[in-house]
Amino acid sequence: MLEIPDRFQNILRAHLPYAEAGGLTARDELSALGLDSMGVVRLLVDIENGYAVELPDEILDEATFATVGSLWRALSTLMTTGSDSSRSF
Repeated sequence: MLEIPDRFQNILRAHLPYAEAGGLTARDELSALGLDSMGVVRLLVDIENGYAVELPDEILDEATFATVGSLWRALSTLMTTGSDSSRSF
């Protein structure tokens, strides 16, 4: 099972009004936890600032924001590929 880092969970929690205490799992649906379209915009800013990356437009779709795991996979892939769109840490 995909492990979701605490740092990422902490960023997410600020945007998930229905998330209960305890760890988030990869299968948790972001919309069911209260993430709406305005929350997505604020979450993007927090992720980009928190991880010093710029998320490319081509990954900003419903599939990426479906679950905690799908969003983490997109972010971690971006960080490990050293994409031109990511800034140095």
